Amino acid sequence: MSATRTHVVPTESLPREAATWMARALQDTLATQRRVSLALSGGSTPGPAYRALAAQVLPWERVDVYFVDERFVPPDHADSNYRMVEDTLLRPLRLSPSQVFRMEGEREDRDAAAKDYAAKLPASLDVVLLGMGEDGHTASLFPGHPALEESEQRVLAVVGPKPPPWRMTLTLPVLRSARHVLTLVSGAGKQDTVRRALAGDLSLPAARVTNSEWMLDPAAAGR
Repeated sequence: MSATRTHVVPTESLPREAATWMARALQDTLATQRRVSLALSGGSTPGPAYRALAAQVLPWERVDVYFVDERFVPPDHADSNYRMVEDTLLRPLRLSPSQVFRMEGEREDRDAAAKDYAAKLPASLDVVLLGMGEDGHTASLFPGHPALEESEQRVLAVVGPKPPPWRMTLTLPVLRSARHVLTLVSGAGKQDTVRRALAGDLSLPAARVTNSEWMLDPAAAGR
C-alpha cells in the first residue's frame, strides 16, 4: 500500500474535508452517468462528515444511498447506523425513501436479510466511506474472521467482538470494486494501527481495501 493516497488534515477540518472529498467524487461520477451510488459507514468519526455533506450543493435527487454495514437492531435503535445517517444526512436533505437502501437489521433471519441486501446492490458502488477501529476492522470485517476470505457472497451476517454482536456487512470484493473509496480515521488511539495498515499489514482488514484513499487527523497520522 505504499502508493496509497493519504491526506492529513487538521482535526477541526476533518468533517469538512471528508464531505468535500465525497461531494467531488459524487460530482465526478455524475458527469458520466445518470445516477450515483453512495455507501456509508457508521461510527463517531463519519457522523460530523455527513452533517457537512448535507450542506453541499449537489443534485441529490440523483444519489442513491446504501450502507456499508449495520447492526442487527431496529432502525430506531441507538446503535443503528441507519438512525445515525438518517439524523445527520437523510433527514436534512429530505431524500426520498426510494433513494435509500437500508440494511434491515430488525429481521430475525439474518442470512436471508444479507442475501436480500446483496440483491439490492448495484454491480459496483461508486462512492464509499469507510472508517477503521483500533483493531483495524473496517465495515464489520474483523481481524481473523472467516468473512475476510469470502470471494463470492457480497453481503454477510457476521458476529463481531463488541455488543451488539450480530452485524451485516459488505464483503471485500464489493469494497475493492468500488470506484471511489475513502477511509476516514481520527484519534491517537488508532495511530499504531494506521501505521501498520498503510505499511500493508494484511492481518488488518482495513489494509485489505487496497483501492482506498485515507484521510487522517494529525493524532491518527502520528509522525
